[in-house]
Amino acid sequence: MHTKQTDNTYGRQLILMVLSAAMLLTSGLALAAGPEPQTITEGMSCAACGMYPQRYPQWQTQVIFTDGAMAAFDGNKCMFRFLLNMQKFAPERKAEQVAAIWVKDFKTGKWLDGKAAQYVIDSKEMGPMGKELIPFATRAAAEEFQKANGGIIETFANISMDTIRPLMGGMHMQMNMPRPPMQ
Repeated sequence: MHTKQTDNTYGRQLILMVLSAAMLLTSGLALAAGPEPQTITEGMSCAACGMYPQRYPQWQTQVIFTDGAMAAFDGNKCMFRFLLNMQKFAPERKAEQVAAIWVKDFKTGKWLDGKAAQYVIDSKEMGPMGKELIPFATRAAAEEFQKANGGIIETFANISMDTIRPLMGGMHMQMNMPRPPMQ
């Protein structure tokens, strides 16, 4: 009988340890993700070009700062221009103040961590202001899109002003209505 109680106590301790570890991991993941995406409203303008991101929901991106402020963008090209040249667009901000970067998966339309996305660059798909960097949650989804639309695939860390410059030529606002996310 004494052995049975010890086994039962051991089992409870094991369950308690597993649950505690799971709670710590879950809270750590929530902290790592940073602030959630914010709503981009009608009056907001792109922090890089001045257009209205609310009109282009498929292309919206946002940078959230440690103080809770958010900079909205009408496409990834503008967001990268902003991040790579913050002293020009927001001289009061520093890179260390960026708490989260959110982009919309082109396939699903869902928000995803911009630093984890796979970007198809210079495809035949045009954004609100011409050529774009098109984000996907997975490499497989980016490759599927690339096969149909061309371009090259890059990660967030490998995108620089040299990546963006060729996309800037002949920028013009696309007058067609945004289409629903790719299925």
